[in-house]
Amino acid sequence: MSRIARLRARVTRQRQPRRTPPWLRLLRALRIWRPNAQADRLLPILESAALPGLALYLGWRANPQDPLGLHGGFPWVWFGPWLAAVRYGAGYGLFGVVLYGGMWAQFFATSRAAFPGEFFLGGALVSLILGEFGSAYKVQSLRHREIQEDLAARLERTKRRLFIVKESLATLEQELTDRPMTLRDALIGLRRALVLARAPAPAPAIGDKADIDALPDPASFLQLLSQACRLIEAGIFVRKSGAERWVLVARLGQNLPKLDPAHPLIEHVLETREVAHIAQAGLSNPQYNQWVFAAPLRQDLFDEVDAVLAVHTMPFMAFDDINLRRLQVLASSYADFTQLELLVEDVRAVWPESPIGMQQEWAHLAALHEASGLPSYCALWMGQARLSEDVLDEFAGLQPPESSWWRLQTHKGHLVLAVLLPIIGGASLTAYRREMIDALENILARQDQPKQTIGVDFYPVRHAADYAELRKRITQI
Repeated sequence: MSRIARLRARVTRQRQPRRTPPWLRLLRALRIWRPNAQADRLLPILESAALPGLALYLGWRANPQDPLGLHGGFPWVWFGPWLAAVRYGAGYGLFGVVLYGGMWAQFFATSRAAFPGEFFLGGALVSLILGEFGSAYKVQSLRHREIQEDLAARLERTKRRLFIVKESLATLEQELTDRPMTLRDALIGLRRALVLARAPAPAPAIGDKADIDALPDPASFLQLLSQACRLIEAGIFVRKSGAERWVLVARLGQNLPKLDPAHPLIEHVLETREVAHIAQAGLSNPQYNQWVFAAPLRQDLFDEVDAVLAVHTMPFMAFDDINLRRLQVLASSYADFTQLELLVEDVRAVWPESPIGMQQEWAHLAALHEASGLPSYCALWMGQARLSEDVLDEFAGLQPPESSWWRLQTHKGHLVLAVLLPIIGGASLTAYRREMIDALENILARQDQPKQTIGVDFYPVRHAADYAELRKRITQI
């Protein structure tokens, strides 16, 4: 079967409803018993009272004369406060201890029985210990999630770069006569348009004067897509603040329908925050053919999509895997730029002449530090004498793969290398400094350059004030 026949079969395939298997529903229900770091105050209070109460009720049903299990082999009744302590902290576990103490004072103190101090002391100490373990787990889980999200974002960017390399190699083997520009030319044009629109003025919406957050030059972006991916009718929609109404801010063509969030293709993009097109399984119902491709362009502070690229019409021959991947790469690059622009305003204000990639990476690492306390540093490498471009380029190639570097020129004409090191601590920083100094000295010796003192300054990446300190240091060199 040819590719066109397979594509036609996928497009005309009826939409099949997805059923959740029973084991998956059970797994989702059991996930509620993990230590919760995002619950509000009402649920922990109710649960810290309900769990000890349930344990006390079960103890009373088992032995009405001794519901606390003072004379039993093991104090099973303590599992209620212990579970509350593990989930929400030591304070909520101690609430169960106080509840049991009040229970004993109400029903057993009148019998002149000695207060079971060891019983309550042991339960309280175990509640404190489990609460500390639960708190430590929450902190580590939060940091692990932040690191995983950062690594996933970097992996996605790396995959797109590898696809760009693959596309570039393919263009060397054949001439793309049916496309007006290659992916490399499209990315260069997109980069140029985004740099020119670094500080855009809010543009009025088409058919609406609402006050919405402006995207960086959406009209130029659509024009670029029409040339690189042969789009005929498409639009960029932005959700109005405080409402569920979508406003058209840029478009190609004149017959664009209104954006309906209930459309299966648009709904899939809003829920998954991923690119979707009608060739995907479950999205090929011919009854919903208003849109053939959609991609998220920006997310708000609540991780909800508030800007969408929707394609209404494109040539049938342009609807192939390569062109769809090209469209996905361009949309993802534009989305990355707009997402980073939400954080870069303060950093850009203190040093507007610095490279835009450096501003965005600094703002991203500063936001990561503010959210989870993960430290990052910027290493500024310089020499006692002038370092040549060849030396700095070779030295930059030896930097860690997860780092980002920029070659900067001072007011006096000296060249320095600024390296951003994400998520690195003190011991790793010391080892990095020692290895890089040895590597730079070897480069100077190999190129027969005179030996000189190598200087490196480390600046923490926490906020815009640290970026201003870096700029001040570079101006003094």
